[in-house]
Amino acid sequence: MERRQNDRFAAGYDAEVRYHSGRKLKLPVLDISLGGCMVDARSWSVRPGEPVSIKLPNLGWQPAELIWNEDGKAGIAFEEPLYEPTLEYLNALAA
Repeated sequence: MERRQNDRFAAGYDAEVRYHSGRKLKLPVLDISLGGCMVDARSWSVRPGEPVSIKLPNLGWQPAELIWNEDGKAGIAFEEPLYEPTLEYLNALAA
C-alpha cells in the first residue's frame, strides 16, 4: 500500500530536537507521517520557520523546519521525507 506524505499515525515515543543554538530537547512525538511530525511543545519556545534537526528513535539526525507552534503543540516538517519502511518501524515502536 502506498502512503501519501501526509498520512498521519499515532506515535508514543520521544524525539530529540536540536536547533541552531545547539540546544537540545526531548519532546514527545504525538503523531508522525512521511513528511513530518507533531510534538508536544509545551516546553519549547522556537518560532515557526526556524531550521531544526530531529532525531527519532534509533535513527540519525535529519534536517527539518518548525512549521507551526500553538496550543502546546508544534509541527515539524522533515527536509527529506521518511522512507516508508522507516515509518513502519516507528509505528511498530508505538504499538
